[in-house]
Amino acid sequence: MSDPIDNIEWVDSKSLTANHWNPNRILKAEHDLLVHNMETLGWVQPILINSNNIIIDGFHRWRISQDINSIKDKYEGKVPVVILNIDDREAMLYTIRMNRAKGVHSSNGMQKIAKILVNEYQMTKEQLEYELGMSSTEVELLLSDSVLTARNSKEWKYNKAWYPIEDGKKYGKSGE
Repeated sequence: MSDPIDNIEWVDSKSLTANHWNPNRILKAEHDLLVHNMETLGWVQPILINSNNIIIDGFHRWRISQDINSIKDKYEGKVPVVILNIDDREAMLYTIRMNRAKGVHSSNGMQKIAKILVNEYQMTKEQLEYELGMSSTEVELLLSDSVLTARNSKEWKYNKAWYPIEDGKKYGKSGE
């Protein structure tokens, strides 16, 4: 059996084309964080494309590979790809599913991590701002004791579809 990850190829980034259906957008802070990750870690995830070189997943990494000289120069204009033999309908479905599956960060989890980084690893607030791509206000809220209690967030009732998978609750497709 061969999984897509077993077939990574390095190709010229200019040979790829953005799809026209991707609803995902990235804010400048998140873009800058992605650039920082790529500059410090390198490529950790390939771009997924179809046999027509249309990007299914990895558009922002692809743009960075073309727009940021340090990345473009380091990899000589090449990007890692996995080619999936799928039609446009499947590509559209994969694009949406992959973007949605990446999830969102819960404030509880982010607060816990921020406090560990400051208290156990002696990171400064300024380092957190830089490394996490956050504003000073965001970091202050994460490090405060009241960020989660101010609105009694644990008391709020959400649609079952909004509970994080990590909370251990099991729901069927209907949300039950």
